[in-house]
Amino acid sequence: MDVEQVKSVSVWPYVGFYTLMMIGLTAVFIIFALLFPSLGDSIGKAAGFGISFGSTSFASYKFIRKYLRLFNRPEYWKITLYSTLVSCVLSFLLMGLAVAGGAVPDSDTLPPLVWIFILLLAGLVAFGINAAGYSSSIGKTYLKAELARQARTSSEPFS
Repeated sequence: MDVEQVKSVSVWPYVGFYTLMMIGLTAVFIIFALLFPSLGDSIGKAAGFGISFGSTSFASYKFIRKYLRLFNRPEYWKITLYSTLVSCVLSFLLMGLAVAGGAVPDSDTLPPLVWIFILLLAGLVAFGINAAGYSSSIGKTYLKAELARQARTSSEPFS
């Protein structure tokens, strides 16, 4: 059966998995940055990509493991949009904490239009990462792995 003909399911539990993984990976990165400050500065910019992609991968894998299929088109757009909104809200909160804590030098001199541009750019990047992470090309890899795992467990002799 084609994935587009399958009845849609709620993506909210998988947005929850995305949110939990994003919070968890962010906490791990913060602890890592506190333990190793010199490394935290050098990998800080790449960490955002890793956190977003890791969260997307986890949510996608949980969906595929439960339903043994990829997202259909409406599910794909819903989960991409909701995950992007979660990512933007969490990023906004973390940026607010960083600005309030004085971690962003000269943040009070930036005009509001620059802040809006920064938020829009961050939202577009988050949307792109989520769209790529939930895409069928990456999902097919998870689906193949899950089908192979199930074939191995079902073919093992009962002892």
